[in-house]
Amino acid sequence: MSSPELPLKDPPLSARLTRRSFLKQTGLAAGSLLVSDLFAGGWVAAAQEEPPPLALINLTLIDGTGAPPVPDAAVVIHQGRIQDAGPRGQVEIPQGVARLDMGGGTLLPGFINAHVHGGYRADVLTGWARGGVTTVRDLGALGIYSANLFKIRDTLCANPRCAQLVAVGSFINVTGGYPIAYWNGFAVTVDTPADAEREVNRLVDDGAEVIKTAFESGYTFAQSGWPLLPPATAKALVAAAHQRGVPVTAHVTSARDLPLALDAGVDEIAHMVVDPCPDELIQRTAAAGVRWVPTLELWQGVSRRHNIHYDQVAVENLARFVQAGGEVALGTDYAGAPVPFELGMPLAEIRLMAAAGMTPAQILVAGTRNAARACNLAQTLGTLVADRAADLLVVDGNPLANLENLGRIRLAMRRGWMIPV
Repeated sequence: MSSPELPLKDPPLSARLTRRSFLKQTGLAAGSLLVSDLFAGGWVAAAQEEPPPLALINLTLIDGTGAPPVPDAAVVIHQGRIQDAGPRGQVEIPQGVARLDMGGGTLLPGFINAHVHGGYRADVLTGWARGGVTTVRDLGALGIYSANLFKIRDTLCANPRCAQLVAVGSFINVTGGYPIAYWNGFAVTVDTPADAEREVNRLVDDGAEVIKTAFESGYTFAQSGWPLLPPATAKALVAAAHQRGVPVTAHVTSARDLPLALDAGVDEIAHMVVDPCPDELIQRTAAAGVRWVPTLELWQGVSRRHNIHYDQVAVENLARFVQAGGEVALGTDYAGAPVPFELGMPLAEIRLMAAAGMTPAQILVAGTRNAARACNLAQTLGTLVADRAADLLVVDGNPLANLENLGRIRLAMRRGWMIPV
């Protein structure tokens, strides 16, 4: 499957975007909630077209590939990209390039939260960026779908103080299915293979970078009988997305619905299932190369609120999936339920992943390289190797020795621009 990429160079913008020019670009009404939210965050664009070159020295490099850390490393950044990274003695720093001594800190790729909602706001995007999360993937706007969402995304992404926003725009599901059935949420609806092909192409044409559907019969919510995509329609949906080079993520919360998602050929499962998952299903998912985004922080919050044990079952299922060799990407479902979530580095999620037996190295890869794969941006983000985007963070201490060090942010950067932390 091909991997469409966003341009590495941010487009030149004026020093400040006015309400009038923004409204003209997007066609939104002046009283729109999204417009109010955007400007409430104090959106200010970069005045320069590209950041100055820079070399970071005196650091330990963890490049996100799963390779061992590199002590006494250096990284050269030019035009918002990694020009070179590796042992200090092997990295040539061009004459005249400023050098920034990181005091022995640990350099990592910027983290990626691959499952959020409510991401179309400058204030939350800057909050993530300050916490070292330089990219987030919004898996469904919380209101009625409009193609203008992608214009807002592009405007926000041009501000290097905001985390990059990757977006699906809207769920796409059968008439009456989740989230319509649960909280009267919005979904682009399809009922036939022809519907699915048409609407997937419309979403991608509008700007969707990932397609999101759902296989949710209602069991997790103490209900049942919610409509599900007919198998032929589900397969047509996935095939249409793959034809456009776009991956498909599927909301699934119960093991009884998981086979339907696997039969359809989805690329990823959004949410760890919260009933005991049979070993054969765990093995099948891992063997198929289907990625899992467990959203353990969500299940912890739901469990505490309703005095149930979804979080424990989710951790146990994740542990078996990891033991089976499955690929995990970090994601929390921020703002996807009325429970507390962390804005910034998702340490609660990280602690729960560790409780499932994931090693610090596995967790770092889940939050960088694997999450970049979930965003369909593995050739741009998630690893600190030559020609990748200079999205990174430096922390005090070694997160491989203590994951809590991920919260000790010394420096954050997106596309070569420093982010105030």
